[in-house]
Order: sequence, then structure tokens, then C-alpha cells
Amino acid sequence: MITEKQVEQAGYRVLPDGGHIKIYPTDFPHDWESLCQDFGVDPKCKKVVLCVCGVIEINEGEEE
Repeated sequence: MITEKQVEQAGYRVLPDGGHIKIYPTDFPHDWESLCQDFGVDPKCKKVVLCVCGVIEINEGEEE
């Protein structure tokens, strides 16, 4: 399990309550199989839910 300190050391702002993002095949029709392979899930699934513990905000003109 990743710790809050590890999230912060990686440059992310810790989300106090965490969060999730739902991704559907229709969101990325041309990349769905590749995304599923990257996440290690079955490309025939109806959606993927990602657990989010931190964020990095990148504004216009900032390097990613």
C-alpha cells in the first residue's frame, strides 16, 4: 500500500478522502484495449474504476 508520504514525495497533493474515476470503453474507443492492457484488466469489461489518492495540477505554460 502506498503511504501519504510517498504520494507527497512523488510531487502529488494528497486527496484527504481519495476519489475514483470511471472509464468506459466509449470514452477511449480506439485505445480501450491498450488501456486495459496497461491496467491489467479484461478489455471485455463494461468499465474500469481507478482509485485516486493524489493530484498534480498543471497550468498553461507549465512543463508536464
